[in-house]
Amino acid sequence: MIDGTGGTHRALALVLAWVTAVAGLLLWLPAADARAADQPLVSFTMTSLDVSGYGSDDTVTLEGTVTNTGSVNAYGVQVILWRSRDEIQSLATLRQASSNTILGSRLPISADHYVVVTTSAEAFTPGQTAQVTLRATIGELGFDTRGAAFAFGADVIANAEPTGEYRTVGQLRTFVAIPTKAKVPVTSIVLLSAAPTKLVDNLFRNDDLASELVGRLSTLLDAAAEPGMSWLIDPALLDEVRDMADGYQVKKGDGTVAGTGASAAEEWLDRFDALDRDAGARTLFANPDLEGARAAGDDLAVSRSERAAATVSGLDDLPVVAVPNGLLLTSATLASLTDSSVDLALADNTTTAGALQGGDGDEPAVLAVSAAFPGDGALAENLRRQYALAATVIAGERGEARLLTTAAEVAADEADSPSWTVRRDLGELLDSDPSHRTANLQAVKPAHLTSQQFAAISRLESDFTAYAELARSSTLPEQSDAAVSRAIATAWVDDSRGFDEQLAGMNDLVGVPALGRAVVLDASARFVMSSRANQFPITVTNNLTEEITLRIVVASNNPQRLSVPDSDPVTVEPGQSVTVNIRPEATSNGVVTARAYAATESGRRITPDTSIIIEVTDLGVVAWVIVTVSALVLIGATAWRIRQVRRREATAAPAEPSPTEPTPADEP
Repeated sequence: MIDGTGGTHRALALVLAWVTAVAGLLLWLPAADARAADQPLVSFTMTSLDVSGYGSDDTVTLEGTVTNTGSVNAYGVQVILWRSRDEIQSLATLRQASSNTILGSRLPISADHYVVVTTSAEAFTPGQTAQVTLRATIGELGFDTRGAAFAFGADVIANAEPTGEYRTVGQLRTFVAIPTKAKVPVTSIVLLSAAPTKLVDNLFRNDDLASELVGRLSTLLDAAAEPGMSWLIDPALLDEVRDMADGYQVKKGDGTVAGTGASAAEEWLDRFDALDRDAGARTLFANPDLEGARAAGDDLAVSRSERAAATVSGLDDLPVVAVPNGLLLTSATLASLTDSSVDLALADNTTTAGALQGGDGDEPAVLAVSAAFPGDGALAENLRRQYALAATVIAGERGEARLLTTAAEVAADEADSPSWTVRRDLGELLDSDPSHRTANLQAVKPAHLTSQQFAAISRLESDFTAYAELARSSTLPEQSDAAVSRAIATAWVDDSRGFDEQLAGMNDLVGVPALGRAVVLDASARFVMSSRANQFPITVTNNLTEEITLRIVVASNNPQRLSVPDSDPVTVEPGQSVTVNIRPEATSNGVVTARAYAATESGRRITPDTSIIIEVTDLGVVAWVIVTVSALVLIGATAWRIRQVRRREATAAPAEPSPTEPTPADEP
């Protein structure tokens, strides 16, 4: 026998080999030649499995359809009950069923255990079907351990020819759960959440939530209101529904239209307010992708979400539950929640049975939720139910938690709650002591948002900061935490189109490219300076609906020749224009190319470049002035020197007469 903790690992090699419970209703053939085109291929589809009780004389009845799914006739088709007597009492054993070589055995041939579909001389043609019923008592099956599940099913054998050798041509594997006499407490938690559609207050990117409020979310709210049921509300959803209730706008093209869901939102809120508060809890705002945030180095995902949740009134008294994508929780993500406001983290990949399990040290407690049956489609429904009942039996007195997100899951929860289970609401569960059960998380690699998506989200957060600096009196930046949390919602992990639409809607409101289209600079394409320090005008037009404050920055491609100080801050009213005088300073003449743009006071760029050519000609005029003045100074200095020489000559002594000149004595 296999112990209840999974320590004896024979179960991992035995019972867990059943494959149908993992992949849905499948047909397994033991050898490659059985799959060949000339060999029969026959399936057995279970349509019902009924257990009348759990005593030795109680009966397990299996009904199903046998179908020739191959391309050749089958002869001597027979269906025989099969079972393994090794009990399954651990989640590890239950989940690791992945082999088609289950060590079990067929029951002895008897009228109830064995059905002949066709004789060896009768062809079972391709596509032909037959209905069969098989039954055995609990004692005959050997299911004598209470509080355990057992692998159960049937083998289909047939011949390729009337006189051929019998071989196994099909198999069915499922579970039979054998509960103890004590009832298993089950906590069924309805998750009230939806993919975000709100952008900012009173503005939504589409009107999808209006349809959900009268569809899926209405069904879930009805389920949450049932006695014994529990619920989990996303504060982002509650915020959106409240915003819708008093009227809202929906983006349509470049404009908006009135939303249609106000009355539905108001009615839904009235029903929500009537829910039992003791059975409720709340998620982090918008269920952020914690695994993706951790991988991308976003350490603010939880604190950002909590700030956003603080703006949604009426939820402060509820426990906070982290819901990872796909309910796959990694040890690293759980550790990252240490010292956060998170009280519980959901996980369906814990190998420890029991609903409430302790974390490691100061980590939040882990709420283990039942893993969804891995098969899909209508044919897997009976198998899914037997898998779910097996998981419930394994949980035993420690209880089980189930997370319900769709109407189908609500219906399945009801079907999977037989008389040996009892409802336990979330408040009662949280009052139990998890300290003696430590969550052992199976290693998983959850899907998450990409690094490129987180880079885009980081730009959005930066854009909100720029908007706050630009429009200092705006209330829009106060919604940054909510908007960014919605952008990293787990809802987008498998919906890249939704992510793109949500982000595009926000970028249209606060993105720097959008601001660059709304704030317009107008300047002359060419400007000629006539002096060393001159000025020229640039006009700023504000097409936003809010007042903005900015500077004009002009960057020169030759700052050694021409430098342009930033303008003083200027405030522009919505729909208005203001002209700002720019004062460049030149050190030499020539042509300079400059780029003008608007920026916040801290220097965050808002608008694209406006190119301006500045021609510096004032230094040539100055040079000619200097030359002219220098010439005049030179001429004046020369004239003054000549005058000085003449003056000295005039005051000098008379010279001796020339010997050739006659004197007065020589005159007659």
